[in-house]
Amino acid sequence: MRHCFHVKNLADNIPSMFNEDVERIREALGPLCEPLHDVFTWADQQRKKALPELDGLPEYRWHATHTIRAFAHLRLRQIKIDSWNLAGNHSRNGELWLTDGDYRARLLHTIRDADVPAAGSNAARQAYYRNVPLFTLAQQRLTGPPDDRLLFVWRIDLKTGVPAFRVVRPIGNWKWGDHAETDIDFILPETAEDLAVLEFEPSDEGMELDIPNEDQLEGGIEDAGGSAG
Repeated sequence: MRHCFHVKNLADNIPSMFNEDVERIREALGPLCEPLHDVFTWADQQRKKALPELDGLPEYRWHATHTIRAFAHLRLRQIKIDSWNLAGNHSRNGELWLTDGDYRARLLHTIRDADVPAAGSNAARQAYYRNVPLFTLAQQRLTGPPDDRLLFVWRIDLKTGVPAFRVVRPIGNWKWGDHAETDIDFILPETAEDLAVLEFEPSDEGMELDIPNEDQLEGGIEDAGGSAG
């Protein structure tokens, strides 16, 4: 049975060693809360100013995604976020990756809140998705720094323009249309203060995440998949 968790009340119900893993992830991501929300809000505003004639047209949503990603990358180059820095090669299909030296985060676009892009057939992406499950780490504690590979699945509400980021820790690969294999999954709050008090609740039934079919994705696999941001 998979061990997955949804946002509510984690600390009182999970063994202490697992709590430690969750807490270190929470602490590491705190500095990203405000900057990411601010950057993507600004990026969407810049897109609308630059290309108002394309705004709101469904057939150009793929273009909006790439433009927002480009503006976000530009802005992230200009600011300092604690120990986090840009990584990856943005010229390679708009990769938007971040790292603090211990953790890696790939920002992937989705259309719906429940969608988590699959790794696809690329071997490097598949390897990125294969984190050692936290329950295994709790039983067989590893030495050295953490090395979590996270996904930040982002979307911008079409009506409000407010960005949302779903933080996912994948622990395996899945096919398009299957449920995602994860052991951490939560919405990144807008502030570090909110993240510090965020509580989770384990679910024995696991997290039910919908994985879009390839024809449901903006621009196909490459637009929403593991290599693009």
